[in-house]
Amino acid sequence: MIDIGDLVYLRFKGGFIHDRPTVSKSRLGLVMKAYREKGAVAQFFVSFDQQEPKWFYHHDIQKVEREENNG
Repeated sequence: MIDIGDLVYLRFKGGFIHDRPTVSKSRLGLVMKAYREKGAVAQFFVSFDQQEPKWFYHHDIQKVEREENNG
C-alpha cells in the first residue's frame, strides 16, 4: 500500500504490443499527498525528478521495495 512519504517508480503501460506494464527505475518520485474515496481508484500527488508535482492513479506508480540480499 502506498502512503504519503513513500518513494515510488513510474509505470508505463504496454499497449497492444506488450501486455504487461513496465517500471522505469530511472524515475524516482516522492508521494506528497494522497486522495482516497470509497469506490474509487486512489490518487497520489507525486513529484518526479524534483519537478512540479502531478496527480497519478494508484496503478500508474509502484512503491520502491527493499531488496533482500541472501549472500
